[in-house]
Amino acid sequence: MLIARLLEPRPGSTVADVCAAPGTKTTHLAALMEDRGRVLAVDLEPARLRLVGESARRCGLRIVETHEGAVEELAGRFADTCDAVLVDAPCTNLGVVRRNPDVKWRRSAEGIAVAAARQRSILAASAAMVRPGGRLVYATCSLEPEENDDVVRTFVAARADFRLDPPTDCPLPLRGDGALVCLPHRHGTDGFTAFRLRRS
Repeated sequence: MLIARLLEPRPGSTVADVCAAPGTKTTHLAALMEDRGRVLAVDLEPARLRLVGESARRCGLRIVETHEGAVEELAGRFADTCDAVLVDAPCTNLGVVRRNPDVKWRRSAEGIAVAAARQRSILAASAAMVRPGGRLVYATCSLEPEENDDVVRTFVAARADFRLDPPTDCPLPLRGDGALVCLPHRHGTDGFTAFRLRRS
């Protein structure tokens, strides 16, 4: 829920959730917007995208639009139109080891590199959807620097029109560089990392 709040979605705005399934964050965004505006829910997997639509209907939310496909293919259709874009990127899920300890046996250094390459591609494509002055949140349920700090550092180096934009009223303390990092032993949550950026 913290991730959706980092985006600061406002009623009447246009927001995209580009890795939307199964829809928990999508519906939270729409609720925070008081079901006014437009939420673009993008996901690559049709079966999982259907869950997003079902969740929106169950919650009585009318502003959620589902769009099937990779964000790399769909971003051009929505170029420069979004006030805020959420990239809750597919990752190794190593932040959930406390709840699912067996996940560590199914991950490898090579897998982290593959995930990071996919994350860089998704983040770069998603940025095209953000209008000037808009916000972009990149998050993973991982604590690995290759999936977080390195991805964001590469992105900012390539896109001079984006800068880190830490929130001023986050309920948890931010790291020195403005990233939100939740640690299971400190916060009682899964491990996750999030950065907020703003386009100039």
